[in-house]
Amino acid sequence: MNRLSLLIAVLLSAYTSSHAAEAQGRAVMDQRHKALFQETCVSCHGPDKQKGKFRVDDLPFEIKDIETAEKWQKVLNQMNSGDMPPEDEKQPKNEAKADFLDDLANVMVAARRTLGDQNGVITMRRLNRREYKNTLRELLGVDVNVSDLPADSGAGGFDTVGANLFMSANQFEQYQLLGREAVEEAFAWQAAAGVEKKLHYEGETTTSIVKKFVEHQIDAKARAERWVKAVEEAAAKPENKDIVAKVRKESKNDSIFRREWARIPGAPNPRTFGFDKKGENDADLANDSLGAGWLKYHQYYMSQPAVDKGAYLGTQTRHPAELNVNYIELLVPFDWPVGEYVVRVCVGATKDAPPERRFLDFGIYARTGRVMATHEITGTIEKPQVIEIPLTMTRSNMTRENRLLFVREKGSWDTNEEGGRKRAEAVKRNGIGPELTLWVDWIEVERVPKTDKPKPPGIAALSIPLDDKSPAPATPELRTALERFATEAFRGTTPPKGYIDRLLSLYDVRRKAGDKHSAALKETLAVVLSSPMYLYLAEPTPDEKRRQLTGMELATRLSYFLWSAPPDKQLLDLGRNGDLQKPEVLSAQTELMLNDPRSSDFLEAFTHQWLGLDRIDFFEVNRALYPRFDTGTKVAAKGEIHETMAYIMRSNASLRDLLKSDYVMINRVLAHYYGITGVKGDGYEKVSLPKDSPRGGLLGMAAIHFMGGNGERTSPVERGAWVLRKLLHDPPPPAPANVPAITRLAGKVLTTHERLLAHQEDPQCASCHRKIDPVGFGLENFDAAGQWRTEDSYMAIDANGKADPKSKKSWTIEAAAALYKGPAFKDFFGLRDIIASKSDAFARSFSEALIEFALGRPPGFRDEPLIAGMIQQAGKKDLAMREFIHALVASQEFHTK
Repeated sequence: MNRLSLLIAVLLSAYTSSHAAEAQGRAVMDQRHKALFQETCVSCHGPDKQKGKFRVDDLPFEIKDIETAEKWQKVLNQMNSGDMPPEDEKQPKNEAKADFLDDLANVMVAARRTLGDQNGVITMRRLNRREYKNTLRELLGVDVNVSDLPADSGAGGFDTVGANLFMSANQFEQYQLLGREAVEEAFAWQAAAGVEKKLHYEGETTTSIVKKFVEHQIDAKARAERWVKAVEEAAAKPENKDIVAKVRKESKNDSIFRREWARIPGAPNPRTFGFDKKGENDADLANDSLGAGWLKYHQYYMSQPAVDKGAYLGTQTRHPAELNVNYIELLVPFDWPVGEYVVRVCVGATKDAPPERRFLDFGIYARTGRVMATHEITGTIEKPQVIEIPLTMTRSNMTRENRLLFVREKGSWDTNEEGGRKRAEAVKRNGIGPELTLWVDWIEVERVPKTDKPKPPGIAALSIPLDDKSPAPATPELRTALERFATEAFRGTTPPKGYIDRLLSLYDVRRKAGDKHSAALKETLAVVLSSPMYLYLAEPTPDEKRRQLTGMELATRLSYFLWSAPPDKQLLDLGRNGDLQKPEVLSAQTELMLNDPRSSDFLEAFTHQWLGLDRIDFFEVNRALYPRFDTGTKVAAKGEIHETMAYIMRSNASLRDLLKSDYVMINRVLAHYYGITGVKGDGYEKVSLPKDSPRGGLLGMAAIHFMGGNGERTSPVERGAWVLRKLLHDPPPPAPANVPAITRLAGKVLTTHERLLAHQEDPQCASCHRKIDPVGFGLENFDAAGQWRTEDSYMAIDANGKADPKSKKSWTIEAAAALYKGPAFKDFFGLRDIIASKSDAFARSFSEALIEFALGRPPGFRDEPLIAGMIQQAGKKDLAMREFIHALVASQEFHTK
């Protein structure tokens, strides 16, 4: 064996051994790496010479401290950047260098984990934003906007990790303001408990507006034509020849020319023809009235059947203050109180409406496109259907924007650009504009009071007047009420007498300052809601020693794990009397909590953070390239991930279903997008798949593939790295910040394979990309919007940032590749099978994430037995999802502070 072969063999062996070391909790570089150092590094960084005062021959190969880690990181940075070895020195072979960098990068990941291990210590932490919001909801029955609070994941990881949950003096002020708002909201709900409201809007109201507008347009067009004739006559006068020539030269078109009418002697003011609108250019109004396009579209609208009985949803025609037929807006009156409302829409589709245009968006404030729900319209104009949509109105909805509801055709006007593009395409197609397909008979909004709904525990605990209609309570009564309220707020812990005394003093100060009882009470309760006993999940350990949680502490830890909210009375009682610490009681309560609707808060937050779904909201697709991936589809696609997780949890199905399954959880929007039949209702349903379907599991979901791109093109690197991180528990090391760009590829028209394979020729890149890219190749049949495809194309971008059609290159997608040091696959289905076969790695990833989310700290090496135990217990039931949770909740780590 020659020296090169020996070196490669040594490095490959070191790669394997270092990974084994990482698994055992040690960050160790194999001693045989000294061969590489001896050949390429020691002459400049050895015992005789230390360039840059840096020496490598005595560098410890086990990283036990920060100083050693910093030296190895410097080696990694210098070799990644290509600065070492210098160009004029002997260079290692590309494959050998790539292996070394891969090995060292993974050892550095292990080192960071080792040096950052908290040894099971759980940092006392405050409630994060979600938990604070949910705790207010459970205590007072209200939803408060908490978006102004600081973010909870500054250092990465889950928002339950104590090290991320900082607190400042300013935050206490924010909590007091939010607490005051929550109390105001709760009092408002109690005051409006029995109020009934109903608003009905007939669709033909919009039609009557269109009819009047058409009459106005016909008259305005005639007046505009007379004005234009008069302007042209003035422009034709010989004495105006020079000025007219100058104005025409400065004007791009006739409309701009007429806008300069005042410079042409004898040209009439458009106001004399009735174009008089304050704050706008009268010439613009007259020019606009000349265009026959909008008039033709409005006349087309008025010619539709049943137009006298309802309204059609078309495209935006003029400024919303004048006229819109692309959506119907309904303003909830400002004097209507907070409460639970129902919005009903009676709607039908025309008989010739294509399937993709039979969907209705419902949302708030059309100009920002906040779509809340999308429904398929199966009714007709003759037999319309009634859609019911729940709506919660809070004090934060008091602004016009938040009370302005809308219905529109799905995706018809998500953005001005998109609406304009669709209209232009329709005019080119039919000379008029977008065909009208959805007809609305009527819309109504109703507030239905729930008189039998019990009071929230915080309000029930007060049991004193909340308004000023009754006499203010005496001091003993108020003391009792405040003590009961604080006990509820502090999750069953009775506050000390001195604390209640200070609350009473605050109340008295406010009353003496002139506040009425209700105002003074709100300020006092707001202090409770910004107290450390409310804001912190405290498990005090004065002697800093490990100890068992008390029953009450266990109840709180369990509820904030599975509900992201405080324990209810039943759970607190079980904790208080010690029954919760009995294994059979704890298991039963865990089941009950997972079956409770409140568990959806845990599951949604955990799924979002575990799978890294933030990218779904980072960017939009290029709708010119992917017109079907509109706002409604994007919302539905994101919902598919959460609904699938909810189904697996609800039915205690196998975690393997996230890797590959023969079913999907989709609604009608996604059924149409995927081309899948079988959805019967209006919500998400379990639908069986044919054997050849690429759907089923995370890798079949549009939202997952949407994250793996930039809205225009796919990124095999982004997708491959995500699969390695989330599904295979083999995360690539962080990308080096100082790797130089590969300039030789700039401007070249290459297939995805060609571009990435060329990228791998550089050892600094190959060390990571040889693992990442094959996985990304296998997912290339999904485009940037998650649709299945068999071909792709690419065009070069010119100096002006525009695509050059002459450079277009198209190719048939070949999803065949081989995993690095792993099996080969012929297509996506083969890749999916390989990934599905690695369910143990996926189970480990899931277990570690659960531990971090539940305990509020990253898992460490001392957690290895816990992880193994969770996988073993779940494995006995085919990796059933709930078994992981039961194993964690029953563990010593979960019961220990």
